[in-house]
Amino acid sequence: MAVTILTGKWLLDEPVVCVEIASGSEMIMEEERIELRRKELRPLLSDLMEPDMKVFWSYFLLATLSAWASLGFLIYKANNLQFDLVFFCVFFVSVICVYHAVTFTHELAHLDQGKFGSFFWAWNILVGCLFAIPAFIYGDNHLDHHTKKYGTILDPEYINFKKAPTSGLIEFLGMNLFLPYLGILRFCILTPVSHLHSKLRQLVLREASFMGMKSRFARRISEDASVLKSWSIQEMVTFAYLWALVIFVLSGKLHWSAIVVWASIITFVGVINGIRALAVTHKYFSMGDAPIPWSEHIEECIEIEKRGLSTFLFCPVGTQYHMTHHMFPSIPFHHLPEARRRLSPHFEKDSFYHANVRKGMIDGLRRFLQGIYSR
Repeated sequence: MAVTILTGKWLLDEPVVCVEIASGSEMIMEEERIELRRKELRPLLSDLMEPDMKVFWSYFLLATLSAWASLGFLIYKANNLQFDLVFFCVFFVSVICVYHAVTFTHELAHLDQGKFGSFFWAWNILVGCLFAIPAFIYGDNHLDHHTKKYGTILDPEYINFKKAPTSGLIEFLGMNLFLPYLGILRFCILTPVSHLHSKLRQLVLREASFMGMKSRFARRISEDASVLKSWSIQEMVTFAYLWALVIFVLSGKLHWSAIVVWASIITFVGVINGIRALAVTHKYFSMGDAPIPWSEHIEECIEIEKRGLSTFLFCPVGTQYHMTHHMFPSIPFHHLPEARRRLSPHFEKDSFYHANVRKGMIDGLRRFLQGIYSR
């Protein structure tokens, strides 16, 4: 029977150390080897841990303003029933811009909200709440993905696709068709209803306030009053946005196709993000519910090293460097390319750090599918 010892604080980039005492010393030696390597390499990256908020704001505002402008243009065209070539070209641009703006929710999960509160609320007001994905439905859940819960039933961002490849893929990608309408239900209806009773409120927060890979997941509810207040504010801003859209349509000021445009953008963004998650994050091979040893956790991560047009479009905000991110999750997105450059020479050519690199999205998706369908 194995004994697992877990120590350390992940958010400080002190890893969750897993030492398995099993049938021999091989696992212990492997864990210690990787752990020593991390500690040796961390000083190389010490100057990369702090976010440059000028980069954050510039990237965020460019993506967000482009998203708002293109969305407004699409709603104007839809209101006049002008579905021409220009409409569909702008629709593609809008999807990409919204995708880039929305993906900042991942960086928010790793930022100190108290220290970077202005950016946190700007993102929520300008992006998150507008598209029915306020930060609180993702952030806390994502941090669980970086702990000993990784790869287990308690990990909200991990599915073992190898158990049932086809049905798993259909469910995972198919649920994006319902995301915008579930968002309307959650924030237009369940938000006010949840305040009718404390138990109902707990149920809505636990069962209907989650965004991740799994279609259903019971999330943890914070016991911090200030955190719960932040959640409520985000809910009410989202509530106001969505009801404004609905009221404009019901009053005839907007054609009903405006909701379809808004919903279609969310759906396309969800599908693109889902494909990226399959192609450039993990191998999704974990077969059990026991915590995965640290070495297996990292060696199951993948990333794209080279940057091209497709990677820029479909792997925004540093998401192509997923392996490096899991090794050092405190490094902000704009420093990940430099972190990768500094780390590469310190790993053997046949090590996981080089073997798990994909040429691009297509190569990553191809190898993912080969992996989950192989016997």
